[in-house]
Amino acid sequence: MNRNLAFSLMALAAALAGCRTPPSEYIKPLPDDQLKAFFGQPEDPRRYAITIYSSDDGPVFVGANRLHPGQQAVLPFASRRGDAAPVIEAGPKGDNPLPFLLDTSSRESWQRFESAGTMRAAALGTDRAYGTTPRHVRDDIVGYGCIMNHLVFDTLWMENVVTFVRAAAGPLGMLGRSNAKPGPEGVLGCNVLREFSYVQMDFEARLVTLTSSLAYRPNAERLIAAVPLLDKEGPYAVSGMVDGKKMTIVLDTGGDFGIAMPKMTMGPIKQISLGDLVLRDVRPYTLRERNLMPETTVRIGRQLLARYKVTFDNLHYTVYFERPGDEP
Repeated sequence: MNRNLAFSLMALAAALAGCRTPPSEYIKPLPDDQLKAFFGQPEDPRRYAITIYSSDDGPVFVGANRLHPGQQAVLPFASRRGDAAPVIEAGPKGDNPLPFLLDTSSRESWQRFESAGTMRAAALGTDRAYGTTPRHVRDDIVGYGCIMNHLVFDTLWMENVVTFVRAAAGPLGMLGRSNAKPGPEGVLGCNVLREFSYVQMDFEARLVTLTSSLAYRPNAERLIAAVPLLDKEGPYAVSGMVDGKKMTIVLDTGGDFGIAMPKMTMGPIKQISLGDLVLRDVRPYTLRERNLMPETTVRIGRQLLARYKVTFDNLHYTVYFERPGDEP
């Protein structure tokens, strides 16, 4: 089955879907003919100088998501006013962008099947496509590793971008994290976000800044806390204190909540400390309530993060929390 036929099938699926994202009950596993047409003849990753190896967290693509030095993009939130979801627009050429949710709790990036043709995505594999299921939300639909030749963020280009295209028609479901307007066509997870020198989310100004190689210096007069990131791969996580207990805490920009805990807690959390940042009297949810996985790691969501200008510094493995507002 050739690529043209695959794209034709994609176009047909998009036409059937229409302009509006269908409700979650319309998530349907793909029939065998569509699975074979799009994922059945994967391209050898060595064509793109990409090496794939297996890990406990799924396939790892080494050499993907390449940037050119000295580039920067400042992008407005595409989510509606009053919604703190960090949704931005990006596209294959920049002239036909699609909405993407920036999710710092997701290890991988994800794509709706209907928009994979628009993004010119092609399955990757030596003999078969590499598949995995999400590890950060409850979702059992397989996504297959695909490559996009490039993804354009305003004037910043990323090449050989790896995303997992869902083997189902319809919306992203839990991957979209209940962001309905606009419903994201894709999710940019940490496999992409960690390639930038820094990623900044200014929730008050509703701006996302992405840089390919520039270093970040926080404003000393506005800096509240500089907290070391625990890992160099995977979701963004820090060490913190929750009501006096030391815990690993995932920073979850995709989640519309304050804090999510492994177990139910009676009453509000009295104090959360991330370095010098102190948060008090926070209503807790359980991870199960929010359909989050695994059910063992505390998460702080954007209801708290959105109070600050948050910068993920990938050069120094540090996250900065600054007071929002204009420079003094």
